[in-house]
Amino acid sequence: RVLAHELLCPQGGPSCEYYLVLAQTHILKKDFAKAEEYLQQAAQMDYLNPNVWGLKGHLYFLSGNHSEAKACYERTISFVMDASEMHFIFLRLGLIYLEEKELEELTEAEDALSEANALNNYNAEVWAYLALVCLKVGRQLEAEQAYKYMIKLKLKDEALLAEIHTLQETVGFGNPSF
Repeated sequence: RVLAHELLCPQGGPSCEYYLVLAQTHILKKDFAKAEEYLQQAAQMDYLNPNVWGLKGHLYFLSGNHSEAKACYERTISFVMDASEMHFIFLRLGLIYLEEKELEELTEAEDALSEANALNNYNAEVWAYLALVCLKVGRQLEAEQAYKYMIKLKLKDEALLAEIHTLQETVGFGNPSF
């Protein structure tokens, strides 16, 4: 109903927000081709809208194209105005940086994850990725603190937890119960 109402708006047709909502709907239905079409239309209407680039990043991230997602997320955070879902943008950008495993990217990963953590410090997944970064750069105290918060907030991602435990065993720290 809301989308139909938007079509009847006096400004003369669909707005950028209309196409963003349609794109989000198709992303949720995993119809990535249709979502990309609507995002292209939104970008044509408002190329400098951070929500367009953030949603494009989510589209590429969910479809497995992390290099394109990274470019879109980096563009999103370069805008003066924030996109509406900055928490997820920083979280996913941090994950991409961690996957790339380049040392200079670890600093950027930590910055992105710290920003995501500042926006919502009750997310166990953010704490888990922060623990991974701290383990990889050798910061024992921070790794253990992030690990404690991750456990307290009950991380549900078993694969991520297993990756952390493996790295903790490799480096010999990061788990206060050692």
